[in-house]
Amino acid sequence: MIAIRAARPEDSAEILRLLRLLAAYEGNPGAVTTDEQAIRRDGFGAGRRFETLLAERAGHVRGLAVLFDAYSSWRGAPTLVIHDLFVEEAARGLGAGRALVAAAARLAAERGCCRIDLNVVEGNDGGRRFYEGLGFKAVAGWLPYRLSREDLERQVTLPR
Repeated sequence: MIAIRAARPEDSAEILRLLRLLAAYEGNPGAVTTDEQAIRRDGFGAGRRFETLLAERAGHVRGLAVLFDAYSSWRGAPTLVIHDLFVEEAARGLGAGRALVAAAARLAAERGCCRIDLNVVEGNDGGRRFYEGLGFKAVAGWLPYRLSREDLERQVTLPR
């Protein structure tokens, strides 16, 4: 049986382990540069920047959903972002991913969110089928953009 619970600071090592597994699964094994200290600092307490739900089976953490709050200025309502969702390969097909999304949806409903947003890596057809099976829809006409830290610093130094 899969149980979902909110992560605690002492789960930081498990969160980091699963984030590294997710990065490797997505073909970017060296992409995770955070550490347990940053996870504890930013993931817990009054000033937290994100929160994590954990999926457990037989007392072992098998999956996670990393969430953060956002806002829809057009709708005038909060939104919830599922930034990372990952279940260990050995625990896939047991309902952990579905249970994590359901728990995130409950949080979103309790907070008055108008939607949940997430991104899927190109080529992750299984992930797309999973999310579409839960009612998520691709957002036509929108492309994600990102400004890296290095580019952000260049923008800061632009003349005004």
